[in-house]
Amino acid sequence: MGQHEEELLRHEHLCNLTVLNQPPPNDGRLYCDPYWDTWGCWNYTLAGTNAVIPCPSHQPGFDPSLTAYRTCSVNGTWWTHPVTNRTWSNYTTCVNHADLAKDKRVINVFIAGYTVSILFLIASLLIFTFFKQLQCDRVTIHKHLFTSYIFNGAVWILYYTTAAMDAQVQANNPVWCQAVHVITQYFVTCNFFWMFCEGLYLHTIIVVAFSTGKKLLICCYVLGWVLPIFITALYTAARALSPDEAKACWLHESTLQWIVAGPIVLTIVINFIFLCNIVRVLVTKLRSVNSPDTNGYRKAVRATLILIPLLGLQFILFPLRPEENTTWDEIYMLVSAVVTSCQGLFVAVIFCFLNGEVHTVIKRRWNQHRMMTQKALNPRGSFYTQTSMADPPPYPGRRSSQSPRASFAANDDRRVSRSIFKSKPKASKNGSSKASNGCHYSLAAGEPSIEGSRI
Repeated sequence: MGQHEEELLRHEHLCNLTVLNQPPPNDGRLYCDPYWDTWGCWNYTLAGTNAVIPCPSHQPGFDPSLTAYRTCSVNGTWWTHPVTNRTWSNYTTCVNHADLAKDKRVINVFIAGYTVSILFLIASLLIFTFFKQLQCDRVTIHKHLFTSYIFNGAVWILYYTTAAMDAQVQANNPVWCQAVHVITQYFVTCNFFWMFCEGLYLHTIIVVAFSTGKKLLICCYVLGWVLPIFITALYTAARALSPDEAKACWLHESTLQWIVAGPIVLTIVINFIFLCNIVRVLVTKLRSVNSPDTNGYRKAVRATLILIPLLGLQFILFPLRPEENTTWDEIYMLVSAVVTSCQGLFVAVIFCFLNGEVHTVIKRRWNQHRMMTQKALNPRGSFYTQTSMADPPPYPGRRSSQSPRASFAANDDRRVSRSIFKSKPKASKNGSSKASNGCHYSLAAGEPSIEGSRI
């Protein structure tokens, strides 16, 4: 027996005790008999009037502050619906249609935002995976973050379409629906912990000036995928053992959600501290190499804005919700839905599609493909085509020691190694803080950049 059925039986038993087993009024007037219609308990009602009761709170989708009614005919019988030929209670007034329409609008925004984000994130993952020149620790962390965005968006779409918009599923509260909720909470936690890993990695490279390696990546794997398992398991056990909290597919808010929300808020706070420290280092380096003007500060502000979606710090802008059932509350919900569901889209665009390294590698592959196509179509003229695209000889009258194709590839390889911040950190003598596998992070007066994109 499902939880909803048990709730109905409890209300039916209460109706039997308080209404159905009571004697009728003894005033000589005609009354309709008491009745239990599986949703509400109707008392003796005077003929020719309507009985009114509060909308049942145990029925998902109903607003308990509204009322339902049942008509007692003048002959002392309950009114019969002409279509079903059965007595009928009017519960249509229990649905707050304005709230329902608002909730549907917000859910549709979530679904649309997550769908678009998933498409862009999948494309970004394909780019990062296909082009081997982009492989490094930084991109590895990006790939795991993008993967967490994809899973997070997919399970939220599943949860919205199968539970949030289906009152009958909420009423039955099946085990699979609760399982979808638990999986959703797990991937939400994974997503925020991978944002924390991004902040940890950037802080380690830029501020600590530490050469990264497998240890930091292993630490990120544990934080991003393993630790959320224990947090979600604790939340699941606590909510499953609380009958009052294990209702309606666990869709409604609960104080037990702080078991998940607490660590998430902690990661956001730590990422904010990381960002402040990174910006402090950025401003310090800019002051040391630039003349005192506002140009360096504008670059620091741009760097900060670029890092905000990567570290999930936009959620700091939504700490308090306006009063419910107001225009500001609806605006808040819609803006929050757009920002939350499209965060993966913002990150994919900024750190992949606008990434200078990605542009360089794609252009290089396209030029190679064009050269091979020209060679296949015109084998005898391919040498002149390659020579014209390669670098000129280093000295007049002397041919380069490299082949035209090797010279072209070498130039592109040098362009791929762009940096985030150009500086002279303590850990290096050559003016850059470099990860063990070739990823650069530097801080230069003239052209600071993040992920190859100018700030």
